[in-house]
Amino acid sequence: MTNLRLVSSTDDLMLADLKLQAEAMAGPEGLPRLDDGEPIFDEPWQGRAVAVAIETVAKLDLSWEQFRTRLIAAITTDPHRHYYESWLIALEELVNTHGLASAEQIDNERFAAASYRTTEQGTDDLEVFPIEIDGEILLDLLTELFEQHWRSIHFGPLIQGAAYELKAIRQPRLSMLDGYLTIDLGDSHFHVCIAEHKGEPDHPVSLELARRRQCAHAELQRMWTDGAPRSWMFRMFNGDGDQQLTVLLPNPFLSDEQQHLPEPDWSRLSLWDGLRARHLSLPPDPADRLGKRFIHA
Repeated sequence: MTNLRLVSSTDDLMLADLKLQAEAMAGPEGLPRLDDGEPIFDEPWQGRAVAVAIETVAKLDLSWEQFRTRLIAAITTDPHRHYYESWLIALEELVNTHGLASAEQIDNERFAAASYRTTEQGTDDLEVFPIEIDGEILLDLLTELFEQHWRSIHFGPLIQGAAYELKAIRQPRLSMLDGYLTIDLGDSHFHVCIAEHKGEPDHPVSLELARRRQCAHAELQRMWTDGAPRSWMFRMFNGDGDQQLTVLLPNPFLSDEQQHLPEPDWSRLSLWDGLRARHLSLPPDPADRLGKRFIHA
């Protein structure tokens, strides 16, 4: 019993020391903090990433510097990457280097952690990949979809009793005003609130109404039918949970004109693969290529 208590005490002291070193980091690798000095964690997984990194360094009996140098390298490689995503990259590199898990095992865990399965009325199996809802990220994503891929996407709300599958006939023009993104299709246009919304100076919008209007949840989705993905999409929801927009991504079983293809064209998944890579840090998933034909859910 004495030995066990000594080991536990030593482990606790090591973890406490590593935690202090992690919190003491300054410069680009330093933890984001509030004005009172408390670390900022916008999502629960961010705090878990820090805790797991500290525990992993302790488990491997390494110095904190051996993790810190990896974190600095990850931040330097892509300074615009979300800070805590760099933590994950540094942690995965550490785990892989020291043989705690292979790259394949890490990818499998990432696949499992990145999504959840759910159902909607009339849809038996929907896989959801939540993505960050920062206004700049949403603007970049929607700009990519509507300026670069307008020929091959269909869009509009998909709700019970109505499915809008609209298509642009020319390249849309995009502009921002007071948190609203306007997508001008030429003969028509629509607006979607993706960032902070205040209203007119002499007619400001209440905080509650602004919350309801702004995008509160965005996700990549794929719909499974008969054991394989059949549809791939991007969706946005406002603060009330109402659907703002669905963008149907290029489908390997359908042409840009929504005609059935005689054979699957897997190159049409390149946009889906690219969005997953950029917004979820996920490699292409072989499961996306299991299907043989399009099936209406």
